[in-house]
Amino acid sequence: MKRHIVISSALAAIFALSGNAGAVKLDIISDIRIKASSYEDLIYIDGRESQTVYTEKASLGFVVKDITLPRRPLSRMDLGVVLQSVGTGGTESTVDAPQFQSGVGKYESVNGSPFVRNAYVKIYNFGRRGITATFGRQDFTLGQGITLSSSDQGFPGARVEADSFFGLKTDLFAFRPYKSTAAYTVFGASLYHPSDEGLWQFYHFRENTASNVEALDYTASSRSRSYTGARYFLSRGELEFDGEFVMQGGSGKKTDGTKVDYEGSAFMMKGSWRQPLGFFGSSLLRLAYGRSSGNPDAVGGKDKAFFPMFGSKTDGGVERGGYGAIMGASLYDTIKTSGTVNGMPEGVSGLNVINLGADMPYKRLFLSLDYFKYRASKNINSNNRQLGTELDFAVTWPMDKDLTIKAIYAMFTPGGLYPTDAKSKLVSAYIQARF
Repeated sequence: MKRHIVISSALAAIFALSGNAGAVKLDIISDIRIKASSYEDLIYIDGRESQTVYTEKASLGFVVKDITLPRRPLSRMDLGVVLQSVGTGGTESTVDAPQFQSGVGKYESVNGSPFVRNAYVKIYNFGRRGITATFGRQDFTLGQGITLSSSDQGFPGARVEADSFFGLKTDLFAFRPYKSTAAYTVFGASLYHPSDEGLWQFYHFRENTASNVEALDYTASSRSRSYTGARYFLSRGELEFDGEFVMQGGSGKKTDGTKVDYEGSAFMMKGSWRQPLGFFGSSLLRLAYGRSSGNPDAVGGKDKAFFPMFGSKTDGGVERGGYGAIMGASLYDTIKTSGTVNGMPEGVSGLNVINLGADMPYKRLFLSLDYFKYRASKNINSNNRQLGTELDFAVTWPMDKDLTIKAIYAMFTPGGLYPTDAKSKLVSAYIQARF
């Protein structure tokens, strides 16, 4: 949430000395979420894990806007800094279950120490009219976030947006993100074509690294992968549709020196519409189906498992965010149920996800019910590909437009890929305030 004020007094005086006092404004961004979750009987290999997760997430940012550039009268500039902290209630992490170690590990610390989420310069009419350039650590999401999303940490790099390039809105980007200790170079372009029938988006980018990276059943010493995608978004009154298809390509080298070629694909289709639902009245119904490719055999010279490194898969803290409050599935991985990089049992890759859901108003509350079904795309060990199903029930109380309380109860029923059919359960609640 942002609050917008005109800079005055001492800060205005500082800009006045530089001749930039005119219409300079200050946006203040603040967001606090306090969340407690209790997980019971989470699957991990042949055992079970239970974990209570308490997190405090806070963000505070300042964006100085509309700074004039005397030598570039057509241009304006914004300067933005956003600080963020994540704490788990102690001086060290209080979360030790293996299911959450990737979430804990993406932060330098989870003891409430602040870090820089964003630090950027944004220049409007950069070089010519209609071009906007942003340099520094910034938030970024490509399409639905299937392949590329900065989540809540920001990507260091540069982005240039052109309002019209041969009639298309164009977005060029180059980032230098890290995953654990591995450095990546990500660069590409995106084209947007709005029309009366909806918004089309086409993109292509490369994801390169010269660091050792763990894959499904091998370690790559270097790799250069590409992602080419198309997205179509339509919003018409009470109806909304969002579909995206992505192809994976490129090549890499294993630590033993052999070459591996990357193939694969994924898609996600989501739709929602409003209609009367009995006692609840006008409700929002939702339907989603997505699938990614997997490896039909052990990886030799080809890796067909769709697995981008920077897809969206977090709730903004140490827990997963995705399809299902417990499984937190993306289109290619889930919460850790084994020691594999995709979280699924050994020899399993690719994922099919189905989601049926409804958001129903009741007095001052919103009740949400979601059903998820998960099935692996490939299993090199057997024909069994059933991961399980999940049922989520949530109650949201929007006390005010900037203050929300939400409670969730979820239950995951394992499928045939797991040695037990005993259910995993989650009880979670949070309060979130924004300014």
